[in-house]
Amino acid sequence: MGSPEIAWMRLAHMRDVVRREPAVAHAVRCLSLRDQLELTLELLRQDDWCDDDPTDSLPPNVIPFRPRHAR
Repeated sequence: MGSPEIAWMRLAHMRDVVRREPAVAHAVRCLSLRDQLELTLELLRQDDWCDDDPTDSLPPNVIPFRPRHAR
């Protein structure tokens, strides 16, 4: 998991993803509290964690893809 600072940054990143992506937020809310905890711990243990926001590396004229919401 690394240092506590890295873990806190990863938790903040996960919170931001859930806030920005309604589909992810819905999927997480459908999990039991225990499954949410297990998912969080598993994500924190990943060695291949991307610490950068993928949209940071896009050129300024590129709009990141956002899926449409079903109506």
